Amino acid sequence: MSCYRDHVPELLADVRDILGNLNRREEFSLLQRLLTVRRDLNPESLMRAHRTQLEIFVALKTGILAFLLPDINVFHTALVEIFFHKTCRNISCRSPLPANDCACECCRSMTGFCNQCMCVMCSKFDFDANTFRWLGCDVCSHWTHSDCAMRGGAISMGVSNKARSDRASSTPELIFRCRACGGVSELLGWAKDVFQNCALRWERDTLGKELDYVRRIFHIAEDTKGKHLYWKSQEVLDKMKNGLDTSSAIKVMLCFFQEAENAEVKDVDRDDVKVLDRREVCDRVAEVVREAIAKIEGVAEEKALIVKKARLALESSERELKDKKQELADLQYEKQRKKQQIEELESIVRLKRAEADMFQFKSDEAKREAEGLQRIVSAKAEKVEEEYASRYLKLRLEEAEAERRLLFDKLQGPDAMRFLKGSDPTQMLLLNKIHGLFERVGMVSTMPPEGPSTPGNTSNAGSMRSLPSPSDPAT
Repeated sequence: MSCYRDHVPELLADVRDILGNLNRREEFSLLQRLLTVRRDLNPESLMRAHRTQLEIFVALKTGILAFLLPDINVFHTALVEIFFHKTCRNISCRSPLPANDCACECCRSMTGFCNQCMCVMCSKFDFDANTFRWLGCDVCSHWTHSDCAMRGGAISMGVSNKARSDRASSTPELIFRCRACGGVSELLGWAKDVFQNCALRWERDTLGKELDYVRRIFHIAEDTKGKHLYWKSQEVLDKMKNGLDTSSAIKVMLCFFQEAENAEVKDVDRDDVKVLDRREVCDRVAEVVREAIAKIEGVAEEKALIVKKARLALESSERELKDKKQELADLQYEKQRKKQQIEELESIVRLKRAEADMFQFKSDEAKREAEGLQRIVSAKAEKVEEEYASRYLKLRLEEAEAERRLLFDKLQGPDAMRFLKGSDPTQMLLLNKIHGLFERVGMVSTMPPEGPSTPGNTSNAGSMRSLPSPSDPAT
């Protein structure tokens, strides 16, 4: 697991580079195809997948780098729905797909297309609002990027649906033709509505970009009003470069649209020369009212559907949030329990380690005491052996000395010769042994080497040396 955590930042950085580097588009396309053909990627397996792994899959599938950003927080279930095109991949939209209330070719054929926030031509979305960057269709309410419409030829000269319904003159004007439904919308009124409703919230840089969009859109206009708007936007841009402040520039554009509207009203009043009877006026008013009611009902139904979708999404989010809170509480309880178990185990380990140290100390102390006792025992044993040997030798020496005195007394007396003559060979052998014993204990050196045996000698050891051996014939 630690090895996996070490490789996660590396993997995320590599995926971000694939999505953001134009030189790796082939690699990105290959990964998208691999995600498409894999059969093991189903809702059940992705619900069990790791959060980072699922984010990488969704980012590669949609081509949106924002899913890999740390500050973007999307629920696990929402990521799975986005991966399988069940909801819009726009995080701020999250509309269910496909749109059930739309039967246009785009909603039916384009996988993952959302008619609430995506461009009909490029299927991309962004978070721009209240801007000239987006063109809306008055018929189907689908949206198109202004750049895509200009590149794709959706902006051209023609007659709008509003002009036909109002039975106005069929003078060509700059129009936008929707690719989804084929409806035609006039652009001059759209530009006026955007300026009147949104321009007051624009900053200087934003106003410059919006005026540049107006200039680029209306540069192909061939009607008088469109050309005037193109010239006016170019003029205000030049004045802003020379120091015109933002509020003055907005006022100039709003005055231009107001003057254009007043001039249009005057032209209508001047051209309307025929007298209408009461019945025709009523029919005209009824028709306008019916159209207004139909448009209001359509908008109301659309808003009700949006509110319903938002309510369902909110309820789903609340349920998921409640489940996540419960999971978080369970995880915190489990974490606390594991922490308590770890602390108990650590205390037991510390106790056992202290006991082991104490027993080791006692073992070392007992070992040192045993070694000291062993040395004492060895010394005592040596001393006892020495005393025993000394006492044994002393005792033997005393016994030998007593025997020597006894034999010496016998050999000193007058019966010594008789004792010797009457002795048998066994006694002679005993005498020789005694003589050897004398030699061993050091008594032989005190006796004279030769001489007759007389009763008055102080030592008769010499007479013992001259005694006949048991094998002598004289004996």
